[in-house]
Amino acid sequence: MTKLADKIKEALKAGRSGQLAKKSPFERFGFTQDPFSSDVDLNNPDFFVAREEVLLGFAIQVGNAIRLFEEEPLSTFRHLLAHGLRGSGKSYLARHFDREWDQIGFQDYVTVYTDLSSWGEPVEGQFSSSSKTLATYEKFLQNIKLVDKPLIIFIDDLDYTITGTPAIPRIKQFIADIEARAENGVIIIGFVNSITLTVLLEENQKILARDFLSLFNPEYFFFPVFSKTEIRRLIMQRLSVARNPMDLISAKAIDTIADNSLGIPTVALQLAADCLKEIIVQDIDKVTVRIVNAVLDQEGYTEAVDLVESVDKDTSEETISLITSKRRDIIATILGHQLQERYFFPATGVDGLRSSDLADLFAVNLSTMNYHLKPLTSTLPIPILKAKDDMYDARSKIFYVNWDSNMASALEIITVYQRLRQKKYHIEPKAIFLSRRKKS
Repeated sequence: MTKLADKIKEALKAGRSGQLAKKSPFERFGFTQDPFSSDVDLNNPDFFVAREEVLLGFAIQVGNAIRLFEEEPLSTFRHLLAHGLRGSGKSYLARHFDREWDQIGFQDYVTVYTDLSSWGEPVEGQFSSSSKTLATYEKFLQNIKLVDKPLIIFIDDLDYTITGTPAIPRIKQFIADIEARAENGVIIIGFVNSITLTVLLEENQKILARDFLSLFNPEYFFFPVFSKTEIRRLIMQRLSVARNPMDLISAKAIDTIADNSLGIPTVALQLAADCLKEIIVQDIDKVTVRIVNAVLDQEGYTEAVDLVESVDKDTSEETISLITSKRRDIIATILGHQLQERYFFPATGVDGLRSSDLADLFAVNLSTMNYHLKPLTSTLPIPILKAKDDMYDARSKIFYVNWDSNMASALEIITVYQRLRQKKYHIEPKAIFLSRRKKS
């Protein structure tokens, strides 16, 4: 090996071992990593944010489940179903109750938390049936047998049990397996995406809906979107390790982030992270309202908020040139199909819906459906819908929503708050704010 090769090898080792002055760009601001990353430890109590009324309301429902269990240990009404939008804080709250149970709960009960999404995610339209996943379920059941007190299990992403997967049985068998091993009794607190419930309300899902929902207390618990005050608090908590947070992000900039977050914590954190990366790229020291507004326009946040706001403005087809009630219904239908692909097994392997199928569903001809769809694929900077060729029908295209986009979050909000407003689901239209401040 030449002397230069030796030096290069030593340089690689130095970089890998962290001998650089700064291990990441965020160290410039006093952080070891991106403070707004969604990968932070969900078990860290410093990052837990929830409004008091939601915490107390959930606690009352859990307490009621315990009462029902003590009155009739085998009653299905003791099991509680909680739902909310993606990123609305379900996982945080479930982990919080499990982690803090010794301080907030009853000592004659034991709690367990598990997340089914870590057991078997869809891969190319199919679900994993790896031995690792099967071992996870078997180990989970074995651990339940070891508990010598009544058990409360907080189960995240229970959506996967609606139709089951090769690794996770359907809900009826899933609960039966748990109950058979919990010798002192069990209460299941299940968490699902609210939009899953909108899919179950479809006419062709009546049997699935009955099989799933009949195993829970009909008093479902709903996680509303965050208030702007909670979003501000969340941002400030993530900045708490900085020497002076207001030197990094101005108060007005935090307000602007909160105003454009859709009330979804994960959207707010992503927006804050995008702003922080922007000042790193521009080599400036502070996030101002100007920076936030620039990111809003570049990354599609503005269009997402405009989409939600269009609900209040839309009184006729002519009121809004792009987002009409018909187009919202079409988008919601596509989103519902994609959700079935994610959670309902067996999946078809098609992430989206064909325009020809949409035309049939809405009882219009293909040219009319294409008229509704075309503008939704050309919105900038982030298209509301994306399209790809249909290999089986040259006349048709497959339309889909990017699940990771802000637009998807906006579409979820509209779908859930429009389709689940019934008193049964404890959703009030006023629970979502549909207005934001004008740009400074």
